[in-house]
Amino acid sequence: MEQKKILLIEDSKPLRTVLTERLREVGFEVTEANGGEEGLKLALEQKPDMIITDIVMFPVDGLELAKRVRESGNWGNDVHIVALTNQDSTQEKSRIEPLHLSAYFIKTDTPLDEIVKDVQKLFKGKKR
Repeated sequence: MEQKKILLIEDSKPLRTVLTERLREVGFEVTEANGGEEGLKLALEQKPDMIITDIVMFPVDGLELAKRVRESGNWGNDVHIVALTNQDSTQEKSRIEPLHLSAYFIKTDTPLDEIVKDVQKLFKGKKR
């Protein structure tokens, strides 16, 4: 089976490093980006199978990044986008709903192993 490519966009280096290691351990190819601007550039160039992005980043936040990816064409419409945040989703609900995210995790409430398992499940299911 072809190795799935994930772009992980997270400005917290310790979290990015640990999550990258966990995803690689279960067989994913992971590219890292330190923020939204770098992440958007890599996403549009590499067209990964999934984007996992933090929401609170400056100057381009994760929701703006997701919006631009969704507007980029066929690949952008179909790619899995998973959000990681420490914010309650009700605060961002009006911005999140039109983005059709594949999953949304509150970092402080979700163990990394659970995130990895859910990522694996998303690939076993159908395209978005």
